[in-house]
Amino acid sequence: MTSPTREDNQKETGSSYDPLFDSDVETEVFEETSSSVDPQLESEADEFTDDGSAREGEAPLVTESATEPEAVDVEVEPSLEPEEELSEPEEKQPFNWRPWVSPVLFALVLLVNYLSATATWLPQTQADVAALYPNLVEPASFTFGIWSVIYGLTILPIVVEFIPLVDRETRDVYKRKIRPFAWLWMVLNIAWIFAWTYEQILLAMVLIFAYGFTLALMTDKLSKIEQSKRKFWFLTLPMSIHFGWIIVANFANLTAMMVDFGFDGIGAMGAFWAVAALTLVMLLGLFFYRSQGTMLVMLPAFWTLIGVIAQQAPTSSYPFANTFVFVASIVLFVLGIVVVTGIELSRRRK
Repeated sequence: MTSPTREDNQKETGSSYDPLFDSDVETEVFEETSSSVDPQLESEADEFTDDGSAREGEAPLVTESATEPEAVDVEVEPSLEPEEELSEPEEKQPFNWRPWVSPVLFALVLLVNYLSATATWLPQTQADVAALYPNLVEPASFTFGIWSVIYGLTILPIVVEFIPLVDRETRDVYKRKIRPFAWLWMVLNIAWIFAWTYEQILLAMVLIFAYGFTLALMTDKLSKIEQSKRKFWFLTLPMSIHFGWIIVANFANLTAMMVDFGFDGIGAMGAFWAVAALTLVMLLGLFFYRSQGTMLVMLPAFWTLIGVIAQQAPTSSYPFANTFVFVASIVLFVLGIVVVTGIELSRRRK
């Protein structure tokens, strides 16, 4: 008995054989009948239009995929605590007291000078003490008005730290080169006034010498900084005039000390000493003029000679007026003008 063929099996099962495919591949034919569709699903589908919208008066059909968004994996960072709790409280900057030392000391200088000028809380004025040691070096009283100019100009470098219009470089120069010396000369100025008004002439001489040495160091440092030349009004002018006058004050104080030790300040020796002292004032002024490059240090020397000429003039009311000192002062003044003019002309030619 022969085995049934593939064709016989297909007839019995109702399957079809496609000769185009491999012999092992069979395709089954399924009859599609309307009875195989669930009547309930068919009726629900008819209730909607082709574009998926619900019929009028009925709620739209919302599928599960439309109502529930796709879950997206998002890393959720842990919630941070409030910034105020995390951040540490800022430390308060320490109070910068250095810029205020100069104004406070300068105010004390002005106060003590006022007290000494009026003999308030002090035994006597500076002029009263000077009268106790008569000499021919002391200029006329109007000459001491230069202190008003010096103190007025001193305000300029002090306020540098408080003026925002002044460039930072100028403020740095003041802080590094002037401020330490400014504190020292102000203290020495106050100390000298107390020593002088209490007639401690030797101590006053030591203090005025230290005063002048302090200003010499300060002006020397300034002369080596280009910034000080560009900021003439704030740096060079106040310090140079101040230093030039303290040179004169040293010789006036030295003469008073000599008189205190018994030297005759108004006789023949006093006249020769006066001319020698004034000559030294001019020479020192010229020396610092050449070394520091500014003629300003010479101006107080010329001003002093004007005061001495007025004091020693034959028409002066000064009881110890000396003609020799009067003539010598005029000569020194003229020679000083000639020398300074020559130096200035030679510098401009270079």
